[in-house]
Amino acid sequence: MTRQLWMLGTLVLLIGLGSCTSVQQSDWYDKAHDTTVKVADVAADKTSKAAAVASTQASKAFVRMQHYLAEKDVLKTFTDSSEHSETVVLDVLHKAGVGSHKGVVPKRPAAAPGAAPAATAPSAVAAAGSVPDQYAGTLQWPLEAGVVSSEYGERWGKMHKGIDIAADVGEPVYAIAPGEVIYAGNGLRGYGNVVILRHDRQRTSLYAHNSALNVKLGDHVARGAVIAQLGSTGHSTGPHVHFEIRDGDTPLNPRSILPASKLADVIGDPAALAMVR
Repeated sequence: MTRQLWMLGTLVLLIGLGSCTSVQQSDWYDKAHDTTVKVADVAADKTSKAAAVASTQASKAFVRMQHYLAEKDVLKTFTDSSEHSETVVLDVLHKAGVGSHKGVVPKRPAAAPGAAPAATAPSAVAAAGSVPDQYAGTLQWPLEAGVVSSEYGERWGKMHKGIDIAADVGEPVYAIAPGEVIYAGNGLRGYGNVVILRHDRQRTSLYAHNSALNVKLGDHVARGAVIAQLGSTGHSTGPHVHFEIRDGDTPLNPRSILPASKLADVIGDPAALAMVR
C-alpha cells in the first residue's frame, strides 16, 4: 500500500511539473509573440512616418516651385556677377590630392638635418583613405526647387564652369552624393560662402554664394544632406547657387551627370512643370 501511494504521489508530481512547464512555454510564446507584434508595429510606424515626411517635403517643394515660376523673370537675372577665380579652386583640389596629382598625395622635400619632419596636409591624408576609387551610386540635384538662370558653357566670352540656380535666400542646398568636405568657407575669391565635396578619387562638386554653411572641413555627409542655405555672397547679382561638378581639374556639364531635372528647365512647358510633382 505504501509503495502504491508513493507511485501515485510521484505521478501527481510529474503531472504538476508538466503542467507548469506547459504554462511556462505558453507564457514564453505569448511574450515572444507580443514582442514580435510590437517590433512590427514600430517598423510600420517608422515607415509610415518616413513616407509622410517625404510626402510633406515633396508638397512643400512643389509649392515653392510654383512661387519661383511666378517670379521666373526676376530669378533669371540672378547669376554670377563676374568670373570666379579658377586658380583658388584648383589649389583646394590639388591640396586634397585631386586633379593634377591624380589622387596621389604629393611627396614633400626631406627635412633638414635636425629639423622636425614636415606635416602632411590633413585633407590630403583623409582624402587618400576615406573615399571610394569611383562613386557608383545615384545622384540628386543640389536644390529641390528653383530656376536655372545661367547654363554651363560659353558666357561673356569665357567658359562658365557650372550652372546657376536661382531661388530665395535660405533655400536648402543638398549634397548631390555622399562625400567628404574638402573646403567650407569664404576664402575663395568670387565664390562667397562655398562648400566643396569630394565624392571619389577624382570627382568633386562645388556649391557657391551661400548665405550660411552647415558643414565644416573634414565632415562626411550623406547624399541629400543639407550642407548650406542658398544666398548671394561673393560675386553675385542675386540669390542663387553656382554649382560645379569636376573630374579632376576638368569641369563637367552638370546636366550630363545629374538625373533628369526637377527644376523649371523649360519655362511654360507643362511636361517640365509636371516633373516637379
